[in-house]
Amino acid sequence: MKKLLFITACIQILLLTACHDFLSQYPKDQVYPTSTSDFNELLVGDGYMDAIKGTDIGPWLQVMDDDVLFVRTNTSKSTGNNFYWYEPEPNTQSTWTALYKRIGVVNVILNEIDEFKDEPGDGYRKVKGEAHFLRGSNYYFLVNIYGQPYSKERAATELGVPLKLNAEIEDKRFQRNSLEECYQQIVNDLQSAVRLLKGLKSTTTYRANEMAARLLLSRVFLYQGEWENVIKQCDTILMDKSYSLLDYNTLTTTSNVISAKSPETIFTSGATTYTNTPFLPFINYYFRASEEILAAYSSNDLRRKFYFRGYSAYAPRKMLNTKDGSCSDFFLLRLPEVYLNKAEALAMLEKTTEAIETIQTLREQRVKTGTLEDLQLSGEELVNYIRNERRLELTFEGQRWFDLRRYAVCPKWPFQKEIHHPYYVETEIKGARVLRKYDEEPEFYVLPLPENEIVLNGGTLIQNATREQKSEVM
Repeated sequence: MKKLLFITACIQILLLTACHDFLSQYPKDQVYPTSTSDFNELLVGDGYMDAIKGTDIGPWLQVMDDDVLFVRTNTSKSTGNNFYWYEPEPNTQSTWTALYKRIGVVNVILNEIDEFKDEPGDGYRKVKGEAHFLRGSNYYFLVNIYGQPYSKERAATELGVPLKLNAEIEDKRFQRNSLEECYQQIVNDLQSAVRLLKGLKSTTTYRANEMAARLLLSRVFLYQGEWENVIKQCDTILMDKSYSLLDYNTLTTTSNVISAKSPETIFTSGATTYTNTPFLPFINYYFRASEEILAAYSSNDLRRKFYFRGYSAYAPRKMLNTKDGSCSDFFLLRLPEVYLNKAEALAMLEKTTEAIETIQTLREQRVKTGTLEDLQLSGEELVNYIRNERRLELTFEGQRWFDLRRYAVCPKWPFQKEIHHPYYVETEIKGARVLRKYDEEPEFYVLPLPENEIVLNGGTLIQNATREQKSEVM
């Protein structure tokens, strides 16, 4: 059963990436599910991101922003350098393939699952809800990797990614949907997940539940500037007493501040690209935290001690070990983000008192006891303070790059900056590659589609704007 379903999903992905005419209809006669548990097996095996291989997103998502510094002098050793130094054509083929493959799997499930809607128990709601969550989350990553940041004024004309929403084999070449269409589909999927998973409990943070769908939905609304909708989702999550903030004052340096079993963790999926093991040494071997992010923590902020530690000079160590369950460093939904999303939305609406109360609730658990300072901020100052808190809390969790993109196009109090990444030749720093502000070179804030996809779709997939080779600045 699982093998047949998976083959069907793989066939449709092949047709997305290379349209052939040897199959033109969906072979339903080859699939024989007998209950929702069959679909559940497929969901677990091929719907959720792999926690070991790490091919779904890749560690390169961590190295394009301002939180990271390359520390190896041999520039040829790490494929991440192509992203760190903003090369014209970094290769993300494995990400494109993996995410569309998982979308194909959940499309098969969503195509067939309604035949079991009358099955006793919660199996139908649970499987269908998780499938909608996964499709929405995969498109969230795809559109933020390959599409420009969301702007209400340009979303209808900006290009997103191809939307494939059914399991039928289609003998056609695919085109890119608009950014607006992609975001609307993400919202629709996550809202469906919320509705279907409502009231259902999950026994593990490796499976999505209602609150995971609400948190990701609040993040998407944040990107869209739908401030009231952000607050609505966050308030519902905060009413659920299944989750609570950790007080860092009560922890030791051997404590796991982030783990699958933490009371802050709502959901996690995918690999960890920085660990204490030699098997996934990408971040801690080639990269460390930048001086800028380290200096951003105040002397009374306990996060620097817990987030950057170990044998390497200030390598990210938010996930010290796996005794309490490993977490992904690019797809992790935690309770602190709820407070950050809500505080930012409140500040954007200029509800100053509520915004300060919300961010202070989080900070009280992160600074030394008795050192929480009063905040006398409002307007843009308060928004920028909350943005900085977001950076300090969520560093090396795969969000900073996406945040820098959305800040640049925010219609109210936009924020842009240059990022300087030191450039090495042999053993010497010869200058830096500079990512200029978004308004100056927006083409560098979006990654090129894999060239193989352009070729195999006969040119119907429009490539992103050309990225010129950057020179080193002294």
